[in-house]
Amino acid sequence: MKNAKKVLFSLGLVLLAASLVYSQQTSAPDQGTSTNVVTDQPNTSTTEKEVIATNSIVYNDGKIDYVSADVRFVINAKDEGSGVKRVFLMLDDSQFGVYNKPFTFFSEGKHLIGYKVEDNVDNISLFKSYEFIMDKSAPLVSLSSDKKPIKVGDVIYVGSNYNFGIAAEDTLSGVKDIEYKIDEEASVIYQNQFAPVGTNGFHKITYKASDNVGNASLEQSYLFFMDLNSPVLTTVIEPDIFEKDGIKYVSPSAQIKLIASDTETGVANISYTIDDGAVMDYSYPIRLTSGTHTIKAKAFDMVGNASQEVSLTLTVDSKAPEADLVPTK
Repeated sequence: MKNAKKVLFSLGLVLLAASLVYSQQTSAPDQGTSTNVVTDQPNTSTTEKEVIATNSIVYNDGKIDYVSADVRFVINAKDEGSGVKRVFLMLDDSQFGVYNKPFTFFSEGKHLIGYKVEDNVDNISLFKSYEFIMDKSAPLVSLSSDKKPIKVGDVIYVGSNYNFGIAAEDTLSGVKDIEYKIDEEASVIYQNQFAPVGTNGFHKITYKASDNVGNASLEQSYLFFMDLNSPVLTTVIEPDIFEKDGIKYVSPSAQIKLIASDTETGVANISYTIDDGAVMDYSYPIRLTSGTHTIKAKAFDMVGNASQEVSLTLTVDSKAPEADLVPTK
């Protein structure tokens, strides 16, 4: 009688374990980004064709399967003789129970499905197992530019010489693709750095990334002002120029001032040359030596737009006038 009670107690534990359909998380291995092609079939079997993942994308990186959060597993057992009586199922570190309906997992990470099959004359198959990683996390995605944007107040300014890049990383199944669009254009798959739009004004880049089991990041946006307006450069000479016979004369004490303005980001610098010599940054009014000289100058704003070149040829008259006294009759 005592032995019979022990058998009934053990059977009760087995039946209790059969009700387990969810599991505890185990640690997932460190997985890098993979570029393998994703399998988009709704029902994908394991190599043994006995554990079938339904309602899910199954992706294999060459080492292990990854499944999405909505997966449901089915055990497909068969017996060519007396037929299948029942399937014993173990999930992660649970005890064996009897499989009777599809089951799923809730926690992200690495999981184990263990099973064995009993036929109607009490033959039991060898223990088999299937390991996989449940991936519920979307990739992290970010946008950057190859030159530092200029922020004035709440507005971000970029220039026509800027290029944008988008990066994504995913620690489990890996990044499948990155999508982006500019303003209201159609979305495209990101492949390489791209230049922003060629029209002046406000624009928006919208982007997101997806992993190999269909998890997608939240759509993000980057609002910027495309500054295509060049600075305006003018010259001021004190004392004034005196022009005679097409020649512009200035005093040896003349100061040539270069003045630039920019309506968006502001002026970054003014550069100039004298008689096609070395390029210099303008800081103070220019003074010229005697003779004829040509000044060429450009102004640049904070995002690299250049003004039209100003060219000015001046003759410094440093020779004092002379006068002769001529007697008259």
